[in-house]
Amino acid sequence: MTSIPFDILMEIMPLIDFPDLTAMARANRDLSGYALDRLYERISSRNIEAACQSISANHTLAQRVRSLEVNREDHGRHLESILPALQNALRSTSNLGILKLDVDGSHSWVLKSAMGVFKLRSFSCCAYTDEDLLSFLHDQTDLEDIRLSHSFVERGPPAPWSFLHLKKFDGPMSWVDTILPGQPVSHVVVSHIRMASPSLTSLGLATVPIRHLQIPLHGLHEISSSTLKVLLPAIERLTLTMGRNMFVPLDTPVWLEDLLATLSTVRNCDIMEYQPQDEWERREDNVTHLVKTATRRAPAMWKFSLQYSMQHTATGMEHRSVCWERGIKGWEATELTHTSPLLRF
Repeated sequence: MTSIPFDILMEIMPLIDFPDLTAMARANRDLSGYALDRLYERISSRNIEAACQSISANHTLAQRVRSLEVNREDHGRHLESILPALQNALRSTSNLGILKLDVDGSHSWVLKSAMGVFKLRSFSCCAYTDEDLLSFLHDQTDLEDIRLSHSFVERGPPAPWSFLHLKKFDGPMSWVDTILPGQPVSHVVVSHIRMASPSLTSLGLATVPIRHLQIPLHGLHEISSSTLKVLLPAIERLTLTMGRNMFVPLDTPVWLEDLLATLSTVRNCDIMEYQPQDEWERREDNVTHLVKTATRRAPAMWKFSLQYSMQHTATGMEHRSVCWERGIKGWEATELTHTSPLLRF
């Protein structure tokens, strides 16, 4: 090992697969530390049970863990039996920076043992909102990225948040209303918003302007242009989502035109899960008309992406994703899975 320069060794280590790393850790004392760093740096959900046992039993291994993930997809009904081992492991992972607890249900209790143990940069959680989750979030003041799945449930007067480094937040609008005021969040994903008369006031209460926003289309549809201009004065990327059963307003192309003319700083717009109402709307020239109409008063716009349903097939609905980019000759459309231009207008 001593004959291998350190910088070359660091280039080689990421290329070694995990079975070989395990063998290296057992066979070579000099390389063992480097191999264990790779093995325990990122704990995947598939390996969580065995890893938690090792981490709980060996403090040195626990210090190597930087990222940890657990989800129900990998474990099914067996997941509940793993959670106590996860709780024990979290007591020792003082260098943990990324935690993904993508397990729905009342499982935030596993976080109680981690209070004061580590300071995360990124946290994703599908557990129900309860006192344990709220206490854990208040303890994690270094977070830069938060993703929460279930709605915020108010339990008495909320304590003030102190996320000095928070840049990205992903969650229901009820959480956005709670987290954003007074925090330096510039990237926001609104995963869910109530249908009737939503209020987006909290989008203007962050300490920095929102640059990237993803939100269900109906969340913006009833908000006046003047209000949106005040709330989103410097937005650069706007993603509108349209759920499978979401009503698509007939005035969508004209409404998008007014929206993008109002939000004149938007350079990149995406529409996800667009649902054409019939075969006529699915025609390529009509989809092109939507893009032309939406962007004709948006001179700063240079990229427009649209994911929409095309037709039913034997295996389900066929989806198409097209990206339009503004070039010297006008807008050019390219399927995201291809590189050749499809059309130009």
